[in-house]
Amino acid sequence: MYLSLIVGVYSLVFLLLFCLALFFFILLRRIIVQQVEKKFQKIYRMIEEEVLITLNSGSPQKAISIAENFGQHPKVLIQTLINYAENVKGQARENLGVIFEAALKKKCLKDLRSWWISKRLRAIRLFVLFARPEDSPLLIDLMKDKPLIRLAVIQALSRLPNYRNISYIFDAFVKDPIPQAHAYINIMYGLGSRIESFVGEYMTKTLSYEKLALLIELAGSVPLRSLYDKVIGFSSHPEKEIRIAAARALGNLLIHEAQNDLIRLTEDEAWEVQAQAYKSLGRLKVSDSLDVLEKGLYSFNWHVRYNAGYSLAMLGIPGIKRLKAVVKGKKDRFASDMATMVLDSVLYSGEAT
Repeated sequence: MYLSLIVGVYSLVFLLLFCLALFFFILLRRIIVQQVEKKFQKIYRMIEEEVLITLNSGSPQKAISIAENFGQHPKVLIQTLINYAENVKGQARENLGVIFEAALKKKCLKDLRSWWISKRLRAIRLFVLFARPEDSPLLIDLMKDKPLIRLAVIQALSRLPNYRNISYIFDAFVKDPIPQAHAYINIMYGLGSRIESFVGEYMTKTLSYEKLALLIELAGSVPLRSLYDKVIGFSSHPEKEIRIAAARALGNLLIHEAQNDLIRLTEDEAWEVQAQAYKSLGRLKVSDSLDVLEKGLYSFNWHVRYNAGYSLAMLGIPGIKRLKAVVKGKKDRFASDMATMVLDSVLYSGEAT
């Protein structure tokens, strides 16, 4: 009995001491982190002040002075350069490059070979921002690294959308597998019209059907209207996925001349192509397509009827009248049911005006 009591007391004492030790460890760690952050911010403000003077004066000598005075604080210097490099151009950016070359390039190159992913990712962003033409072989080597590293390089390159960097992005898109290709498309989309010539060029290359379809859809979603003729050409492609992508892109480009090609695609052998063609016709909002869209309501495929019905609704009052006529006519139960569903939906939501 006494032994159990003694064991219990010692256990409680041990637990109490452990909790106190853990509490003081957390408290001490928080104090240290706060002090480190205060020191970081203090040095950051000092470097920032000097950098702003350098950017305003345009003096390379001042940039070299910053590198010499603050080279012993690489983390703070790196953060400062990253924050300013993406927002300045011309001589100001050249001066930041001088700081990088003098104080950080050796460390950056060393970190690119580090086992620590966090170090490599930070080094990649900084290196890409200040990479010179002679550094291109190293950039190409980074493109052969792990998927995470390659994506980090691509994202860094996209922040400086010059011809060379966009070329790297598209070359990587061609070489990487399909799952990664979707991430590249998101990055390309963010570059907007700058990618126009590249999309047109790579559409003519030998790509997998999946990648070609992604480029075609990208042309529509940006949109890149100068590529209209190329997109039209793909609407007759033997591969179903390419025709679907072309039909979707034609709807997003919003060029009324695409109406005839979309009407042709509503007669495609694949119901998926038909469904996308009907949807895109609705986006064009051309009243001449009323008859074609009404015809889609009588399709044997539910998806085709659905897209045709909602496309009619997108044409406003004329389309609503056609839907009501289909409901009253009752020639086909499935067409009538779809028209009723669409009318209920748009009238309830107030979309029909």
